[in-house]
Amino acid sequence: METPNFIFCATKAAIKGARTEDLLAANTQIILSNTYHLFVQPGAERVAELGGLHKMMNWNGPMFTDSGGYQIFSLGYGSVSQEIKGKRDGRRGNMIHRITEEGATFRSYLNGEKHILTPEKSMDVQKKLGADLVVVLDECTPFHVEKKYTAESMHRSHRWALRSLKAFEQTHDGRQAVYGIIQGGVYSDLRQESCDFVNEHPFFAHAIGGSLGSTKEQMDEIVALTAPKLREDRPIHLLGIGKVRDIFKGVRCGIDTFDCVHPTRLARHGGALVPAHQKALEDLDMSHEHINLRNARFATDLNPIDPSCECATCRTMSRGYLHYLLKAGELLALQALTIHNIFFMNRLLKSIREAIATDKLDEAEEYWVGSK
Repeated sequence: METPNFIFCATKAAIKGARTEDLLAANTQIILSNTYHLFVQPGAERVAELGGLHKMMNWNGPMFTDSGGYQIFSLGYGSVSQEIKGKRDGRRGNMIHRITEEGATFRSYLNGEKHILTPEKSMDVQKKLGADLVVVLDECTPFHVEKKYTAESMHRSHRWALRSLKAFEQTHDGRQAVYGIIQGGVYSDLRQESCDFVNEHPFFAHAIGGSLGSTKEQMDEIVALTAPKLREDRPIHLLGIGKVRDIFKGVRCGIDTFDCVHPTRLARHGGALVPAHQKALEDLDMSHEHINLRNARFATDLNPIDPSCECATCRTMSRGYLHYLLKAGELLALQALTIHNIFFMNRLLKSIREAIATDKLDEAEEYWVGSK
């Protein structure tokens, strides 16, 4: 796998709207599945019986699994994207029964059954899932909790990380590598302490997690503060972030990989990612990184989503046809837009890798994001 790179979220062992063959045709190099969701359904044992994630999905490339710890945050407080947008929804708080030193007790979103996820259980589940890259269990606190709780949570996450690492090493067979996670919320001293912790322990790589703030600007500051404090001999992953401008910001700070549901979720709402350069040529809305093909202006548009794109969708479908499919509620539209957005992200990251090699990152950012 080359870096920088984007990891697509096959949350429940499937990319919504795309087959494994589509991922490969779009030059995808790595994907991610979610430990918590697969723990709840169908269960790690069932996945193992089916040959592990690689065989089950017919995926021969690198596979990343998160620890399940993010669900402690998202089921109790809301997603990172909701937090940055200020749209936290407390109605799902009862999905978390309790968080203790032992681990986190969840209430299943399927049937209300209680499950406990401990550091040892998380590592066992990830081993049975068969991912190549696995993550220690942690708690992701929201930005609006007080510093005292953020510090307590971070220290508990550090203790969980040591237990995760011990469990990992006891069953390590050389086929998996483990990531340590940096927490600390929006507090610079806590972030420094967490960086020191992961740097001192034998992780293969690091992942920047936790709350990144309530605004894009605060997120940029935290990433810029944290990434340079991490060891240069280990890869760095930025958890849950993946919009185009965020990727350029992260790359400049030394981030190697990103993951986010944004490209595929956007497709399911009629959004197609388009470079700023192309939008400027057509005088399209520059306030977003995508165009909404549900808009009436595209009803009779014979152009592809992006004339410079070589994905299967852009080679065979017009904006007008996709607009019609969306209005008609045809699943083909969602599949077609998903394939385009996956291809877009892979094309974007390839462009960034080439720009870094040729010292032309500013020019690449101008093409993809637009004027600063």
